[in-house]
Amino acid sequence: LLYLKGSIAAKILWFMACQGPGEIKLITVIKSEARQYFDAKDQLTWKTFDDENTTDPLKNSFGVLKVLNEEILSPGGGFILHTKKDLVVVTYDREGVIVYKSYGEEPIKLETKDFGRNISAEDTNQYAFNTSESEEAHVFQAGFNLDECSGACEDDGPKQKVVKQLFTHAERQGVLRLIASSDGRLSSLSLKQDVQIYSSFAGKGNHIAYELKPSRTAWLHVVKGQISLNDLQLQTGDGVGLTEERSVSFTSKGPTEILLFDLCESKVQEKVASKGKLQTAEAR
Repeated sequence: LLYLKGSIAAKILWFMACQGPGEIKLITVIKSEARQYFDAKDQLTWKTFDDENTTDPLKNSFGVLKVLNEEILSPGGGFILHTKKDLVVVTYDREGVIVYKSYGEEPIKLETKDFGRNISAEDTNQYAFNTSESEEAHVFQAGFNLDECSGACEDDGPKQKVVKQLFTHAERQGVLRLIASSDGRLSSLSLKQDVQIYSSFAGKGNHIAYELKPSRTAWLHVVKGQISLNDLQLQTGDGVGLTEERSVSFTSKGPTEILLFDLCESKVQEKVASKGKLQTAEAR
């Protein structure tokens, strides 16, 4: 079954395939041109999930992944991220130098290839400014509502609010480099919850596969380049969500950069799955 949504064909696509009794795979694709786009004086913004757009079927996000924004800031430009819920926010400074300020925290400087993590309280603003007088800054932000994680994600440990880490091109070349994790292993940013973020630079013909554990979902975003995934052709700005898949497997068609999010099952997904199993049992 193929479902199309949007004024441009193939903007948002759902692929559903029955693999066996009680097993349904779902692949969601959001093409780059389907993202909400804003062009301000000193700021370009693309939102993969737009919670203010009532016509967007993914306005409420993909599981616990609530925010996935791309920003290009002119010299001296900036942006504001307003969080309506408590979120853990990971900021990727792909190019340029920015100063990032979260509510109640001291500002931090993020430079090219830096990743930063902060905790954003409900109904607060996060600010970012391009400090350069001549160069643009290219920034990505991902926000997670980890309160929605099901039981395996619970963690009452202390949470350091703002941290940052440099991840070079070399250590991400041809492999999935762990950027953020539940426990900060392999020098990754610690989220204190069961979500993993990976980043990779791949050359033409590179094939990368990542195994997913049962009940987990994944979102892959093409930062730059082209890949082939499950017979889908994806390019810069495209994103794909995978549910009930056993792995994420793709081949790059040229120099490519991707971000991969391995997501815990949300409480909402858990309730839906339980309801489906109950209905199936009653039908039998």
